[in-house]
Amino acid sequence: MIRLFRGLSLPILALAFAGWCVADDVEDAWKNMVMQALYAAGSNDYARAEQLLVKALHEAERFGPSDPRVGSTLNSLGLVYRSQRKFGPAATSFQRSLAILEEAYGAESLDVANINYNIGSTLVDDGKYGQALQFLQKSMDLYTRILGGQSLKTAAAVCGIGESHRGLKAWGEAEKNLKRCAEIREADGGIVNKEFGDAMSSLAVVYQQEGKSAQADSTYKLAEGIREKTYGIMSQELADTLEAHASLLKQLGREKDAERNMSLVNAIRRRRK
Repeated sequence: MIRLFRGLSLPILALAFAGWCVADDVEDAWKNMVMQALYAAGSNDYARAEQLLVKALHEAERFGPSDPRVGSTLNSLGLVYRSQRKFGPAATSFQRSLAILEEAYGAESLDVANINYNIGSTLVDDGKYGQALQFLQKSMDLYTRILGGQSLKTAAAVCGIGESHRGLKAWGEAEKNLKRCAEIREADGGIVNKEFGDAMSSLAVVYQQEGKSAQADSTYKLAEGIREKTYGIMSQELADTLEAHASLLKQLGREKDAERNMSLVNAIRRRRK
């Protein structure tokens, strides 16, 4: 270090030291804003989280437009936008983040897999199922190579692919992927877990659309039991499954059972208002 500085004048050294101090100040400001934003998001205060992350993004950009801190901040901002159902801004943030982190960490990195998954999931939420498939397929391939075919992240991507096919009414592909997703989740966490219940609820809808009424009926019942235990008896998730099951029960001529389900749905939704 002494040899390195020997040829520098004191004013130049002073400027260099000041530059490091400024960089440290920017880094600290950026970290502080990101932490506050994550705390706000954890408290469901998404409006404040968004404001803080926009400010954090401006701080991160002082390190350069392609700095990984910019990419990670954009990814967090995208997640907050998605939580607010601002799907357009969310997808834009994720796309910008993907370009930066792909360059910084490589196309085969876990960060790139995660952002591909975030883009795909946002597009599913936005009803853009065809566009979602390419990103979800990419994330699934990466997760499988990096984490293995039985990882929960792989399962999430497979479920996303199943949901995309369900949205496109490609029932056979939807069933295949949702069953695979459910099998991975059951193997990891057993039957009584939210993620397995989510997969079974979606799979029941697919069975119903395929005309597999007996399988749909039993799968709806299983999903209802899981969602009651994991989300709660007054949850929107349980209400959604009960309502979907009621439509099947009506098709089967089981009007009383359908009415019982709908009375529970209405009670849940009245309590949630």
